Amino acid sequence: MTTDSESEPEPGDGGSDPSLSAVMSERRRLTNLAYRLLGSQSAAEDAVRETYARWYAIPREDQDAVGSPGAWLTTVTSRICLDLLGSARAARALPAPGQAGAPADPADRVTLDESVSTAFLVVLGSMTPEERVAFVLHDVFRHPFTEVAEIVDRTPAACRRLALSARQRIRASQAAAAPDLLPGPPD
Repeated sequence: MTTDSESEPEPGDGGSDPSLSAVMSERRRLTNLAYRLLGSQSAAEDAVRETYARWYAIPREDQDAVGSPGAWLTTVTSRICLDLLGSARAARALPAPGQAGAPADPADRVTLDESVSTAFLVVLGSMTPEERVAFVLHDVFRHPFTEVAEIVDRTPAACRRLALSARQRIRASQAAAAPDLLPGPPD
């Protein structure tokens, strides 16, 4: 006869599994990461669901052997997003330039924020999937290039170049969006 303390915890029983709360506490961060990579909330949620499905498909003893579940989940989420970005389906999900939604109203205080958000997604859409992952993981989430390199299967130096290229695309889009702010030839 086994007692409750000897039995395996039931799936979803967070009270007896301290690692469950640690893994589930990553959900918001993973969703933010996936959203920044994919540009779509629903696609981000799908990617995070797939990440958790893969985590729970691993035998319990293998889960326990993972030194940092947060790092594992970040890596898997990033790779899922990288795969999605490489597919034609993800390319169709990105907003097209000029696709801002409802007409702008001067009284609407959030218009600027929405347009900046849309512009950022458009710039992200112009990046290669590897540039996007390197930029978002390093520049937004502050992961070291050694971790980014493992995720995109490149060297840290190559990841630095990818992030630099992504930053250059952002600067170029900023310059194109505000040409009148750049110094021009004297009249």
